[in-house]
Amino acid sequence: MYLTLSFKFRTREEVERFLTLLERHVKTPYLVNTRLTHVYIQLEGDARELKDAAAVVKSLAGLAKGARRSLQIPLLVLFRDAELVRPVPPDAVADALSATGRPSTVRGDVLVTSASYEEVLSTAEKLSRLYEEAEKLPLTPQAKKVAVVYAFAKGLPVEKAVEELVSEGFLNRGGVISLRYRLEEARRMLQSKFK
Repeated sequence: MYLTLSFKFRTREEVERFLTLLERHVKTPYLVNTRLTHVYIQLEGDARELKDAAAVVKSLAGLAKGARRSLQIPLLVLFRDAELVRPVPPDAVADALSATGRPSTVRGDVLVTSASYEEVLSTAEKLSRLYEEAEKLPLTPQAKKVAVVYAFAKGLPVEKAVEELVSEGFLNRGGVISLRYRLEEARRMLQSKFK
């Protein structure tokens, strides 16, 4: 079976960005024809394959266009493109972006954000380095998530962020440093602190 999709872009740079993303993320056989700022794509495969590939291609077109209001980034695309030294939870990326004034949420396997794709990649890579730094401290996974996002938003080393969070009552210090509140409650409290 075949499926043909067409997209119109504003600039030639958007077309080139789209073609680069296509090459990197679409595994289904496809043909591309471009005319100035129009791109025509013919996908080949069975019905299920075509449905999945079409969804990926449409989201890549949105990324290439730099969506006007909110960007929907498939997590698979984000984590494939980012150069991570340690794994980063998707909701930590959303929290970090929100803490820096870019409202973001994770819905299923998509990150919805007002930040640009480059900002999201940069944030994920910085968080990854902070997670590596946090491995040296005796933190529970939830406490680590909160401390890393706080360190990112404040521009602090993780150790200093942990000290501040302990002194402000967000974390308990014991043999292992843990959250004083449930994770969702702590995340809400921190988000309100950054506003």
